[in-house]
Amino acid sequence: MATTTPATSGQRSRPWLWAGVLVVTAISAGAVAAIVGPLRDPDLYWHIRLGNELLDGISIYDAGRDWSFAPVQYTWVSTQWIVEILFAWLDNVAGFSGLIAYRTVTTILTLLTLGLVIFRNTRVWAAVVVFPLPAATLFIFAQERPQQVSFIMLPIVGYWWLRATRDGTVPRWWLLLVISAIWANCHGLWVLLPVVLGLALVGRLLDHGRSDPVLRPLALGVVASIVGGCITPVGPLNLLAPIRFAGTTAHIKEWDPTSFIFPASYGFTALMLLLVIAWARGRVRPARSEILLAAAMAIMAAAASRNLCPAVLVLAPVAAWRLSVAFAGPRPRPVPDGLAPVIKPAAFVIGGIGLVLAAGAVALSVPLPVGTQPVSLVKQIAANPGENRVLNSYNAGGLVLWFARPQVSKSFVQVGIDGRADRYGAAYIDEYLAMQRGKPGWEATVARLNPNVALLADEDALVPLLQSQGWQVIGREAEYVLLTPNGARR
Repeated sequence: MATTTPATSGQRSRPWLWAGVLVVTAISAGAVAAIVGPLRDPDLYWHIRLGNELLDGISIYDAGRDWSFAPVQYTWVSTQWIVEILFAWLDNVAGFSGLIAYRTVTTILTLLTLGLVIFRNTRVWAAVVVFPLPAATLFIFAQERPQQVSFIMLPIVGYWWLRATRDGTVPRWWLLLVISAIWANCHGLWVLLPVVLGLALVGRLLDHGRSDPVLRPLALGVVASIVGGCITPVGPLNLLAPIRFAGTTAHIKEWDPTSFIFPASYGFTALMLLLVIAWARGRVRPARSEILLAAAMAIMAAAASRNLCPAVLVLAPVAAWRLSVAFAGPRPRPVPDGLAPVIKPAAFVIGGIGLVLAAGAVALSVPLPVGTQPVSLVKQIAANPGENRVLNSYNAGGLVLWFARPQVSKSFVQVGIDGRADRYGAAYIDEYLAMQRGKPGWEATVARLNPNVALLADEDALVPLLQSQGWQVIGREAEYVLLTPNGARR
């Protein structure tokens, strides 16, 4: 009875609810305003090109096949094709500003789903304390990426875990099947749906034993979400996609193990600290299922900095509820008479102002400020007739694929590498990045690839090494250099 009092009494009377909504609306408006600006993701450009190829009728199994001259077998198939088609459509309708609108709208939707679940069956003060932590993390990680679709869903997944372990309520299996099938064709984080439900299954088993009647619908939900995730162009192999992708990212910075002095980790660290305080000082002991989920999300967050935002979004509704239970105080005092009439209208006004300002900022944004990307250098490559095999920095691959695409190029342009890490494999990426960093063996790799132009960052150790072999710089822009062997004119 003690553990459910905060929730049930809150359902009958929550006088401070709209005050809490007002606070989180103001936080959300600030977060949305802060993320509006130039394009953030260097991989965006190849996503748009892939979406355009799909719209042009190219098979999903052939899209992107001829983009690179890398000597590796082509077995790659996109499992993010729904979002990539959306990217292409937005670009056709509104240019790059359409992609900034996508980033803004998906961030707003994430904050909305987070707010909807974090206030359910929790004390208002607990929701207000927890909400800024995932919001701040989202502000750092919001980009024009397919993963934004996953961000929208993850607070709901965390809430489903909470309902399953706390109340014994599980979503219908057919709903999980449909959601996972759509989600799996948008982004790879769909796997968190069966994983989190599986953690709820194990948690219920630990907390209630084998006779627990909730185990059967939970098991059915896990199976349904796994089956749904296999309804993709690659079929059941999609289950292995996260493992295969993770195996290729050892030298990609955002997949490095998390440094917890990194500002992006502060939200997750603070959330875990709140949970630990609630467990240690609260009135009720945490269930083993709750500790299991928190441990799993902590391991995931520590494994790679890119996992911080998914982990904090899943845990946020759990943390808000745990704080409510652990520090359940007396009934809240009534809202002062002078404040009560204005709280709700103020929340709507601030939310509306935030939406208007966000829309205006998107419309007035400059997606690619002059001098921030080597666009002119890529166009210089595209203007040269013939075949161009570009030895490019990893982060420049998408830019080359877009601004030197066949529709705008006089030449056939291919890159040495791009952001499709799972297309190239760990061995090739390791060799390529070692060459880019000037490690022993770089000459053999360059000779094997046989490029006739290079677009590299100024800081790449390969630049002076190529110059020592007769390559000459024929252009500079945005901390990038364009080189050709023997200074061939372009």
